Amino acid sequence: MQLEQSRITAQDGQSIMVRHWHPELSKGRSKKPLRGVVQISHGMAEHCERYAYLAERLGEAGFVTVAHDHRGHGLNKGGRKGHYGDEDGWTKVVDDMASVRAFAVEHYPDLPLFLLGHSMGSFISLGMLERKRPPYTGVILSGSDFTPPLKFKLAAPIARAERAVFGAGGRSPVMSFLSFGSFNKDFKPRRTPFDWLSRDPVQVDRYINDPLCGFDCTNQLWVDLLEGLAETFSAHGLKRLENRPYYLFAGDKDPVGQRGQGVLALANALKKAGISDITTRLYSEGRHEMLNESNRDEVIDDLIAWINQQVNTQ
Repeated sequence: MQLEQSRITAQDGQSIMVRHWHPELSKGRSKKPLRGVVQISHGMAEHCERYAYLAERLGEAGFVTVAHDHRGHGLNKGGRKGHYGDEDGWTKVVDDMASVRAFAVEHYPDLPLFLLGHSMGSFISLGMLERKRPPYTGVILSGSDFTPPLKFKLAAPIARAERAVFGAGGRSPVMSFLSFGSFNKDFKPRRTPFDWLSRDPVQVDRYINDPLCGFDCTNQLWVDLLEGLAETFSAHGLKRLENRPYYLFAGDKDPVGQRGQGVLALANALKKAGISDITTRLYSEGRHEMLNESNRDEVIDDLIAWINQQVNTQ
């Protein structure tokens, strides 16, 4: 695989880091015909470089991978760590997704394009699909969830109150506990605070030892995210989604996805919104990061099989 890094200019002028992995070239051409492109939207408190192994496996199957670091994450230095922006943060990260999509189309104009969003990245992906309605061959949601928007509307005032006390750039212990802090409670014996991510201790330790992972996000990000989720999961928002194939996968012990129930609820909400082709896969005993789980090769094999199926039916 060959990795290239680029900087693109977002709609508000901020510089966005983009990585694209593509199969090795021979005399200026790929050694095998390229089958498509997968755009990745990573999760909270991580970064796109963590998807290098997936990109390698996709490359072996003939797919290019394009990914970027969300604002306040990874190598994007345009703001504070864990902070989308001082205002209109949700709009900015959604617009960034559209800009990265345009980058992928510009560089690989004739290939099927898939969108893969993990966790927070799945929510941003849905927000972009609703607001921008861009064409994709298929949409993949990893470690996602569905909660009625009323819950987010009720939680947003808590985040605003914490913002008033600790500041927009502050880090509220309340919001921290309600997110990562509560996810680990059902996993015993607990070796680390991040056992909820994966059964694989090597992957958990890599996350913990990565200085670009595991940080608390700002109060303003929580306000942006909760308001964005209320919009995204509203009946009006979901009905704006184009009818394209969807692939949802998660672990059935993932606390983000309510141990599988939130993923099934998301599939049902998508169906009610008019999405007719939905594939759902729950992995037994799997936790939050199925792409870094002890059975990740099985998970990636299943993912590539689904992508190939969509390409073959075009």
